[in-house]
Amino acid sequence: METCKLTKFFGASLEGIHPFPVSVEINIKRGIPRFQITGLPSPSIKESSDRIRIAIENSGFEYSLQNILVHLAPAGRKKEGTYLDLPIAAGILYLTGQIIPSEKLEQFLFLGELGLDGSIKPLKGILPILSGLENTGFTAAVVPFGNRKEASILDKFPIYAISHLKDLVSLAKGEIKSEPRGNIRIRSEVLPWKSEFHKSQLPAIRAVQIASAGFHHCLLSGPPGAGKTMLAKLAHGFLPEIREKEGIELLGIRSLQEILSDTEVERPFRSPHHTASDISLVGGSIGLRMGEVSLAGNGILFLDELSEFHSKNLQALREPMEEGKITISRISGSMTYPASFLFIGATNPCPCGYYQTLIKECNCSVSNIRNYQSSFSGPFLDRIEIFYHLGLSGNLDGEKVSINLKSIRDSIQSASEIQYRRLFRETGKLYNGRLRGEEVERMIPLSKECESYFWKANNLQKFSIRKVAHFRKVARTIADLEGSEEVLLRNLEEALVFLNSGWSPENRAVT
Repeated sequence: METCKLTKFFGASLEGIHPFPVSVEINIKRGIPRFQITGLPSPSIKESSDRIRIAIENSGFEYSLQNILVHLAPAGRKKEGTYLDLPIAAGILYLTGQIIPSEKLEQFLFLGELGLDGSIKPLKGILPILSGLENTGFTAAVVPFGNRKEASILDKFPIYAISHLKDLVSLAKGEIKSEPRGNIRIRSEVLPWKSEFHKSQLPAIRAVQIASAGFHHCLLSGPPGAGKTMLAKLAHGFLPEIREKEGIELLGIRSLQEILSDTEVERPFRSPHHTASDISLVGGSIGLRMGEVSLAGNGILFLDELSEFHSKNLQALREPMEEGKITISRISGSMTYPASFLFIGATNPCPCGYYQTLIKECNCSVSNIRNYQSSFSGPFLDRIEIFYHLGLSGNLDGEKVSINLKSIRDSIQSASEIQYRRLFRETGKLYNGRLRGEEVERMIPLSKECESYFWKANNLQKFSIRKVAHFRKVARTIADLEGSEEVLLRNLEEALVFLNSGWSPENRAVT
């Protein structure tokens, strides 16, 4: 019955969201019957020995009562989860001659958890594993039948889906066909294409239009009931259609949270309460889990009542807002997660909420206003690219105008196409707001006239180096919304309006 002593099958494991291949080396020899796994297996892998034995027996195969040693390489990296049940069982059946010897099986990637009846159970995280393994030399992947939809959207190698351990026999004989290429289904936010807004809200709508088109972080200020939350939700509906790269990233995040029953995606809108901790925002805790900044990836992270958030929580957002990723370091290890979200904040300008409005008189002192705004410091505000203060007038009757939201959405979609053609091939970025460092000047050149105005404005406003880059990026997005090949002077002038906050207590002291 025994045809060989040693074989090697391939599986994979995850460190956070990052996969790595695992070489499952299996050796069977005569001796005292035992099943041992080496190579830093987690408890869930160590306890798989009995599960695999019962699954093999209940599938109609014969379990070898010999000395079985399973080694998981690389030995220095800890393996988590139950992804390795299937390659271990396949290797045992292969060594004992119960699967037809086939060299191609040794080049397959096997992923799956075994039930006691031999069924192959679907798993979380299949898509991040398949999409993250690069240049591994696998010729195909074998996944649970319940994961076939998410696995088949990738075009890296053939995908074979099996539902039971007995299907390995058919797979070895070549009787199972690979899954057809799947598609990502995109669900878009449905907007009322025509709606009425107060005239005082129109510049704010323009602000969120620019923010949505270029993924520029935005902060809205205004009195209670001014429409700040409505504008944030409007921005969610304005966001460009999801591209394939973004869709795979979104599905990958979902796959880590749940077993996917479909491949439908939509841009997330995360709105944590102001009592949220810094760990819930950026991630960490036991297992170095993802936080809201990662769950909001390719969508919107909306923080309402921004002044009520603890200062240290907002400071924790500075790295992901700028870098589009977050590195969590704890005693147990370090993990880097994606965090390419669009930040939109909303705040009252003062404790009573009516500073710089004509609705009610503000009785807050300059020191009270300063203390109220102290939670968002200069370094945090320096990451914001668009500011707008909704200073509503006292007479709202008869001031409503009808806005065609579809035309705004269409202009944003056109701008995203322009950005994609200009940026993706050279930088891998999709939006102007994602550009960093030398990419900004290289990808956003200015004419001599615009360059002169640009630096005069920067010197006058005393912008930081980061704000100088924001100025150029926002102007480029405004030009893209107009369909302009180059940044025009009026684009710089409009960008300058949105770069400044108009509700600081210093302004009140002047007035």
